Amino acid sequence: MQKKNYENLPYEFLLLINNKPIVGRNFQIKGFNPESLRSLELKETIDEVIGIIRHQFKLKSYEYLYKYYNPYIRQDAQEVEDRSKVNIYANEDIFTFQIKVKGKIVAQSIFSGNDYPPKVRYDVDIRSIISQIIYTIQYGLTLKKYTREYCGYAL
Repeated sequence: MQKKNYENLPYEFLLLINNKPIVGRNFQIKGFNPESLRSLELKETIDEVIGIIRHQFKLKSYEYLYKYYNPYIRQDAQEVEDRSKVNIYANEDIFTFQIKVKGKIVAQSIFSGNDYPPKVRYDVDIRSIISQIIYTIQYGLTLKKYTREYCGYAL
């Protein structure tokens, strides 16, 4: 059985936290349309991928919060008030998602990780959604027709 050489695949996505790579995958796109690189649909594609990732983080947050929730612990009003004064965005963790074609970044989007518990954002496991991410990118870059102008401006 011949082993695939993934470094030779020209398309790649990369997820980073604070400019440090978390996960990246190289993949193929059959029927790639170069017009996609300067289109509104490229922005919509990356927005859809970010939505997939954020939904995964939200599900992981639900699991984490449910796992450590104890309904029998009584919290007094002072403890709740002290907790509400904490600024969760003081040390913000920034996630960056990039789509690359032949090593060049063609689309990039960022979002804050501080919307999720620290355990969720530092223990990222998106293996279950990688195929969905790749499919979304492949679909977005193989359409036959693209929006090349928006509000009178060429993209």
